Amino acid sequence: DAAAQRLARLAGLRDEDGHPLVPAAHPHRWWGLYEPTRSAAPLRDPEQPVALSGSALEQLARTCSLQWFLGREVHADAPASSAQGFGNVLHVLADEVASGGTPADLSVLLERLDSVWDGLAFEAPWKSRQEKENARAALERFLRWHVMERGDARHAVGSEHPFDVTLRAGETGEYAVRIRGSMDRVESDALGRAYVVDFKTGRTKPSGAEIAEHPQLAVYQLAVREGAADGLFGGERPPPGGAELVQLRLGATRKAGGDALPTVQRQEPPDPQDLPESERTRALLATAAGRVLDERFTPNTGSHCAFCAFRSACSARPEGGQVVE
Repeated sequence: DAAAQRLARLAGLRDEDGHPLVPAAHPHRWWGLYEPTRSAAPLRDPEQPVALSGSALEQLARTCSLQWFLGREVHADAPASSAQGFGNVLHVLADEVASGGTPADLSVLLERLDSVWDGLAFEAPWKSRQEKENARAALERFLRWHVMERGDARHAVGSEHPFDVTLRAGETGEYAVRIRGSMDRVESDALGRAYVVDFKTGRTKPSGAEIAEHPQLAVYQLAVREGAADGLFGGERPPPGGAELVQLRLGATRKAGGDALPTVQRQEPPDPQDLPESERTRALLATAAGRVLDERFTPNTGSHCAFCAFRSACSARPEGGQVVE
């Protein structure tokens, strides 16, 4: 009662022109007391396929759908970081080598690296020097991986390959999900199988168990089965040979070749006879599509919170909780 009286006095204070001195003291300004609202216009047209990228699926379905909404749909994320710039540079150079625009020569790649490096923003000069050494090591690993023999005479047939496929998902196929994006690299072997390669430049990697059901790799393989790579194979439908994460920043184990090579994490191709395996991927698509269409963007806490830009506005975090709760 005493607090309410003090707030009332504060809310009633006016300056000489009649403007409130403490407008935030009035309960009408406490937006946390209002019921959640819905926009009159839906976020996505329910009559159209739900357009998503392969990399968004895990965030939507397994990590945090609120983080996806604020970052990818609202575009409220922070400007690109130096880590993202690091990754973009390595992806461009890997594409130039695979497409033949730049020779697979370390000295040439380092010259290209020098020409763009000063355009990246770092917190301090020492950080820039440190990351440049990491970039050099990553390029060395990439080149060794690029030229090495990797089973059944695998060779690149596509780099930054764009694709756009619509997949049915849900128990009765009630969701149409349009997956579009680009595959960092597509390779073929002597048997004509398609392998999808995704380059990663982060400091962490998924566990072995997580790779087996990695959503992005699983969807890439499903997209191959639905025709996403036909144009790279003369119009023929290639069988999936598997998909891989190539961790350019992380050296391989001694058994796998040592630090000179990147860590390669492989997801086996789906068994055409294993319907549950295929259904798991389609169930993931259905979960993601359902949350977008129903606009169910609820926070989900976990290790990803440590690097989330929206912690101060997240109701699942202490720093984002409302005073009225």
